[in-house]
Amino acid sequence: MQKVIKVLVVDDHPLFRAGLVAVLGSEEQLEIVGEASDAEEAVQKAERLNPDVILMDIRMPSRGGVEATRAIREKGLPVGILMLTVSDKDDDLFAAIKAGANGYLLKNVEPEELVKAIIHVSRSEAMVSPIMVMRLLTEFSSAAERKGQRSRREGSILTEREREILGKVAQGASNRKIASTLFISENTVKTHIRNIMSKLYLTNRYELVVYAIGSGLVTVEELQGSLLALGD
Repeated sequence: MQKVIKVLVVDDHPLFRAGLVAVLGSEEQLEIVGEASDAEEAVQKAERLNPDVILMDIRMPSRGGVEATRAIREKGLPVGILMLTVSDKDDDLFAAIKAGANGYLLKNVEPEELVKAIIHVSRSEAMVSPIMVMRLLTEFSSAAERKGQRSRREGSILTEREREILGKVAQGASNRKIASTLFISENTVKTHIRNIMSKLYLTNRYELVVYAIGSGLVTVEELQGSLLALGD
């Protein structure tokens, strides 16, 4: 039986939020467990409702979606966060990913593509609108170049297994897929990732990707396929 994905919708525009809930609520594999109109409410309901995926707007009153995403990540909540916004600005894209968002889609996305994105994000996979992919790859490459020398020097403190898992994380593999490929449990994968972050003083998957490129574990070209761009 297919797992039902619990979704929390966060947007400050009531009409758009209602339309989104109506569209997604008709999908058998999705369950809308709540709505929020600002960042504070989003964080509170993320804690209380335990959604699998949060659809998060960026522009909201008071604190925005990036701040809400950062706060949710700081609480360690196991939830996928998919930014759904009208903003195609590079700064918003980079800030959202750095804060811990799993994906970034523009609001002109087709309903069936949005559903597909929610499913991917529920599996801890990345999802980025095609128009934003090359911008993100360029940012990854630039950040990796800045950190490359330190990455290569520190790489020796990782075990061979940790380097293997880091490479797969950077290529966009979910914890479940890594576990299946390496014939280990998903909890073991999570433990390895926590250890890698602790050793390298990293805090999220964005930083893991930057480190992996800088240390030569993956290339920007290899990374492009891992973003699972809609329309590919």
